[in-house]
Amino acid sequence: MILAALLAFTLPAQANPPTSAVIGTPPQPDWAGLSVEQRKILMPLAGDWNQMEHIRRKQWLSTASRYPTMGTKEQERVQKRMRDWTKMTPEQRNRARDNYRDLSKLPSEHQEQIKKKWTAYKNLPEAEKQGVRERHKSAILLAPPPAPEPAASEEATPLPQ
Repeated sequence: MILAALLAFTLPAQANPPTSAVIGTPPQPDWAGLSVEQRKILMPLAGDWNQMEHIRRKQWLSTASRYPTMGTKEQERVQKRMRDWTKMTPEQRNRARDNYRDLSKLPSEHQEQIKKKWTAYKNLPEAEKQGVRERHKSAILLAPPPAPEPAASEEATPLPQ
């Protein structure tokens, strides 16, 4: 009898999930469940949409909700990134996510330095970009030198108060 009572108390506890379980991202609509406007904006992702994790769908839906308020250049950039994303292998996508996560953890001054390097690289002619890639050189080295510091006479000028 005591054994039966113990079993009665322990079995229901095992059948119920723990109350401290972490709830993931709720299900997001499949491609057919998107609005016409969302499908139009997210068209480059159509082939991959139904296989995406819910968190990825949610992130893209967030981008789609901001899309109408973006400028033309930013909309073009988002469309290009979606097209590029669909061409990537799963390994390349994971590496891109890891790189983004790592970069976002850097101090802001390092992030700015990386942005400058990337801007300098993007402004190079294609032949020079290829050379940089082959030599593994930092594009910031190819950027114009920093502006000269003000002359000593300018520094001594008192500021109006």
